[in-house]
Order: sequence, then structure tokens, then C-alpha cells
Amino acid sequence: MAIITPRLDSLAADGTNEVFDGIRLADGHMLTLKAAPGAEVAEVFLFPGLDAPDTEAWENEDDWEGWLTGGEFEDGSLYLDVPVAAVRDLIVDHGGEHDNQEPPKESHAGTDEDTTAQAVAIRALAERGLTAERDEDAGNSWLVIDNGATYAVLCLFDRDGDETNIDRPVNPDHDNWYVGKVDAQGREVTMTYQPADGLADCVQAIASWRAASDHLVRPEAAPQDGNAQH
Repeated sequence: MAIITPRLDSLAADGTNEVFDGIRLADGHMLTLKAAPGAEVAEVFLFPGLDAPDTEAWENEDDWEGWLTGGEFEDGSLYLDVPVAAVRDLIVDHGGEHDNQEPPKESHAGTDEDTTAQAVAIRALAERGLTAERDEDAGNSWLVIDNGATYAVLCLFDRDGDETNIDRPVNPDHDNWYVGKVDAQGREVTMTYQPADGLADCVQAIASWRAASDHLVRPEAAPQDGNAQH
């Protein structure tokens, strides 16, 4: 029986509204793509572990973007002008599309999930191979990007008040993005504040922090000699 790709077919036909949208493959791999409605080619980001076929269709890898970001695309690969037919072939080679195509870790109460800051930020992070979980306390909410012993937080900060939020759309007139990093002792340090249109700079700051800290020994990998400090 022929393998069908309804998720890809829908995204290719309707477009992705100028953002990357994800497709989970039957074997658990993940890709995201950005395409205009009815387009025959797309920008495709392949998550770690998913390799592009060695064919002409996949020869336009965005090495320039990798250079600009200091090689941060080691967490995945971005390809430009990939024929939709070639994306379909890749999906078929991996067993087709997964039955569950729900976006990971997306949970919104009474909001349009495509327009909340959380949805926008998760998509932007996913393009860099980064995943995030939502957390909340006392009416505030934020995203957590875990890195073992340390983690980063990303949220909106209302310039006119004390609200820290990720569950609503970005307000360009009142919001800043905030990124902080938290060490193993729970101490938080600001990495960057950016205006409402500065999400890309926030993602870059998180990607750079992640790359710099990946070499650290994580708690679960530390020697069990009884001398570890907590």
C-alpha cells in the first residue's frame, strides 16, 4: 500500500503563514518547513538525527546562516529551495508521517495557539534545534530551556507593569522579551532584554548559551564517588 503524506500535503497546499511548521515522522524524527501556499519548493529544517539524502534536491544547505551564528546549526540543518516532492520522498523513506502530529508541549487556555508568544517562541526555538517547556507561578508564565544542571528562561515582560507572561500574543507597544539563565544553585542572571520584534536575538542568545554550556558535565554523568557537591 502506498504511503500517504497528508500533513505535508496540507502544509504545501495552504502554506505555513511565513513560519516553520513541523512534521513528525513515523520513526520519531522531526522536520519543520516553511512554504508559501501552493509552492513547489520549501525551506526545510532537519532536526538532529535526520539526514538529508545525497541528491541535488538537498544541495542548497544554508551554510551562510551557520557561519553567521557561529555554527549553531550543528543542532540541525537548514536547506533552502527543497522541492516538496523531495520532502515527500524523505518522509516516505522514514515510514511516512507519525499518527500523532500534535505540536509538542503546546498548551494554551482560551487563546489562539498559533498567535501566543509561547507558540511563536517554540517555533523559533525549534528552528535552532531547541525545545522548551512551559512553567508558571502566581499568575506569571515563562518557557524553560533545560540544559541539565542549568536552564534558561524566556518570557514577555510588560513594560507598563510587572507581568511576566508567555500565554498571550505579543503586544508591540508594551512588551519586551526577556531571557535569563539559572545556575545549579538557582541564581538567575539576565542574558538579554529585547523589544517585541527581537525574538530572533533572544533565540540566538539561548543557542549561544546552550553551545557554550554543553561541554559541562551534567549531574547524571558525574562520578559517583561520594564527593560531588550539591
